[in-house]
Amino acid sequence: FSGQPIFRLTPLITKARLICAFGLDRLVVVPFDERLASQRADVFMDEVLGRQLNCRHVAVGYDFKFGKGRGGNAAYLHDQAAGRGFSVTVVPALQGDGGKVSSSQVRDRLGAGEVEAAAQDLGYHYQVTAPVVHGHKRGRTLGFPTANQALEPAHQLRHGIYAVRAKIAGAWHGGVASYGRRPTFDDGAPLLETYVFDFSGDLYGQDVTVTFVAFLRPELKFDGVDALVAQMEADSAAARSALASMTPLSPLDQSVNF
Repeated sequence: FSGQPIFRLTPLITKARLICAFGLDRLVVVPFDERLASQRADVFMDEVLGRQLNCRHVAVGYDFKFGKGRGGNAAYLHDQAAGRGFSVTVVPALQGDGGKVSSSQVRDRLGAGEVEAAAQDLGYHYQVTAPVVHGHKRGRTLGFPTANQALEPAHQLRHGIYAVRAKIAGAWHGGVASYGRRPTFDDGAPLLETYVFDFSGDLYGQDVTVTFVAFLRPELKFDGVDALVAQMEADSAAARSALASMTPLSPLDQSVNF
């Protein structure tokens, strides 16, 4: 238990959304803290899986590790389960076009701006959910008002411009988003700024889900506002074109992104 932040592909709210899409009835979250991290593998099976959850069947990935010092693995869990009254399914590695799919591979793809390849690995278009916060409101003066969201500091999405969809009050809207430091203005902390097409309204404080459909270009510094506005108009047109050809990748994608 290091406490070091990591780039989480599926924060809790996303996990819950995906689980609901698969038709599961209940989600139980066991907080991972120092007490849990120091618990031996056999104690975890007895206390958490047995006494607290009363498990009858457990499914884990092939590389699952648990217990103090990662002392337990999928094989150990499988071997010890029968004596504790439950059975185990060990799920093998997922194979994609490029070989084994891993969370590290998906993170690398997102870090390179390869959101379409990341979507193929995940089986759904990558999305984030965060509250809309106040910004400098420059977008209003430029004719492109944006919904601004501060993502987790460990987020590694490539800085640049994306075609996106935004879910607002249960309805999906197309849009174009910039994720980065705004080099033309302040070069400040990374911020996701989404211009939602054909929408007007106050979103401050609301949780908005943004789904990334296509990477359009890297973040750039412009010589002036006129050049920036011209590029934003071109970006909006490119985003609308990319969104027009967007189709669900899977029933899961249909459920969480359409």
